[in-house]
Amino acid sequence: MFDRQIQKFTQKPLVVIAKIFIKLIKPNHMTILGLIFGLSMCILIFFQFYLPALVVFMLNRFCDGLDGTMARLTIPTPLGGYLDIVFDLIIYSGFVLAFGLSNSNYTIISMILLFLYIGTGTTFLAQAALQTQLDKTHHSSELNQELPKSFYYSSGLIEGTETTIFMILCLLLPNFYIFISIIFGILCLITFVSRIVVCYKEFI
Repeated sequence: MFDRQIQKFTQKPLVVIAKIFIKLIKPNHMTILGLIFGLSMCILIFFQFYLPALVVFMLNRFCDGLDGTMARLTIPTPLGGYLDIVFDLIIYSGFVLAFGLSNSNYTIISMILLFLYIGTGTTFLAQAALQTQLDKTHHSSELNQELPKSFYYSSGLIEGTETTIFMILCLLLPNFYIFISIIFGILCLITFVSRIVVCYKEFI
């Protein structure tokens, strides 16, 4: 919901930083580095080291923002777009899985969240896959993006920014994981149901 608004403030500083890193590392390697940080976060959560997990998660988000900026300074590739979305979904689901495995009290809510993640993820990717066909007959205002993407970016109530906020809150307040997850889960449910309704009306 807030992704595009956040990008307006983060892109200029990221461009400055990306111009430095582009001399040292390739965009896809930055994406892989982000995955390593993300998986490290999941391991730390499993052992209930929440503050160190928060630190490496922020490094993961830094890499995630930087790799796309670096790619746009060179030549964006289909592989880069593929790795970006796949690794994000791996980290998001791994986060919930790690909490569920770390404490038996968190298992049920984590299972429900994984189901809801599948709902938001599949509705996001399914629309991205079919959007080219839809564009042949309809014009979508969402295509007027300030930043080019390797795939069609379907907006919704829950996007990357909201997911990041959810994860930060859980790491700062792990004892409230269930409460925070219930609120986030409801928002995920609203997101993927609304996407199904919108796409149904568009494609019918």
